[in-house]
Amino acid sequence: MNMKKVIGLFFLSLIVVVAFAACGDDAADIDINTCKYANVPASLISDPAKLKMLHSIQDLDDGRFFYLDYTADYKLDIVSEANITTNDGLVGFVLKYLCDASAPQANAKLNYDAGCSAFAATTPDGSRVMGRNFDYSHGNEPIAAALVRTAPAGKLKSICLVDGYWIGYRQNLYHCFSPDVKEFNKKKVQDLSYVMGFPYLLMDGMNEAGFAICVLHLDGKPTQQTNAHTKLTTTVLMRYLLDNAHSVDEAITMVKQLDLHVPDGNGNYHFFVADATGRHAVLEYVWDAEHRDARFIDDEIYDGNGKIAGFSYPDVKPNTLDVMTDRHCVSNFYLSPTMDCSAKGAIRSQHGKTRYDIMDFVLTQNNDCLTEARAMNLLNDVSQAESPTDVTSHTQWSVVYNLSERKATVCVNRNYDKPFTFYVK
Repeated sequence: MNMKKVIGLFFLSLIVVVAFAACGDDAADIDINTCKYANVPASLISDPAKLKMLHSIQDLDDGRFFYLDYTADYKLDIVSEANITTNDGLVGFVLKYLCDASAPQANAKLNYDAGCSAFAATTPDGSRVMGRNFDYSHGNEPIAAALVRTAPAGKLKSICLVDGYWIGYRQNLYHCFSPDVKEFNKKKVQDLSYVMGFPYLLMDGMNEAGFAICVLHLDGKPTQQTNAHTKLTTTVLMRYLLDNAHSVDEAITMVKQLDLHVPDGNGNYHFFVADATGRHAVLEYVWDAEHRDARFIDDEIYDGNGKIAGFSYPDVKPNTLDVMTDRHCVSNFYLSPTMDCSAKGAIRSQHGKTRYDIMDFVLTQNNDCLTEARAMNLLNDVSQAESPTDVTSHTQWSVVYNLSERKATVCVNRNYDKPFTFYVK
């Protein structure tokens, strides 16, 4: 890179720093190494505009948290029409349509198994907020999370939080698709090419209309809708809604016109959505009416001593949308009563029930009214420390979205003394 480009990036970075510093009194001072990634290769990218964007990525927290103003076209229309139903298919799309050179298809086993928490509340001054923890241990390794800003032509501007691990990134943007630590350390490189996929790796986000969405893991079979609509995977669906939905009601209408296809068979997911009007909802995919009404009396699972250890799911995948507007919080178990299928007791997982109960108690005791600071404290209350035996441990970030002010306050890696504040615009 020539000196003119370096100087240009330096002044661009100064502008970003000033913008962050002006975000509000609650924003932490951000010390950015402005040129840290200016010379990191992007081997699959040749377009000067894309390279300028990738090299502008800002390190906000010692290689753990990044900021990226994503200015390239991430071709949502193409990915929406492609009916992609696997994570490998999504990675292939990134390589084919967002990169400029081809590369061998990596074996990207994206293990979405996150144990998360979310809630909606109103502040004393009437602002609507959504709180959200993203929990995933990633083998207790430091990952590369990112706040990604998008402004697609003719669509809604948004900010979202991205887990770079899903496309092979860990701390300091070291890259390798292997989930094995030893294999990763042997083959890791710094290459910014796969950052091109960040718009499709979001776990939560908010747009300029004050609509927000997050995804949470569920145990059980993956959703496989077959209504002959356009098929979207989990994160692509969230991208689509952030780009197009002005409200919870609009999002629900759009979701009903799409087929969700949870990729790779690793559990299921539900969504929590909220908007600046105070509307919020849990979107769950449940069994169809035929299986919902059935009572699987003889579905017991016995342990080695002949005692009932639990009940099995029926051999059918969730395919029917259930919209619940009366739940002010959500974690990692089904809330829909239609997912009880045994007359002898509920078979649904209770994963995250303690976290749910804490959120429900605090919200109920306060009539769903929390300051932003108390909302972040509640996320701290239900955050999870690292655990070598629990893949859904380790809170990677906590975020309070102020939907009225279009503001996000983010704390990374349970460091609640160092908040970062961002605005959609």
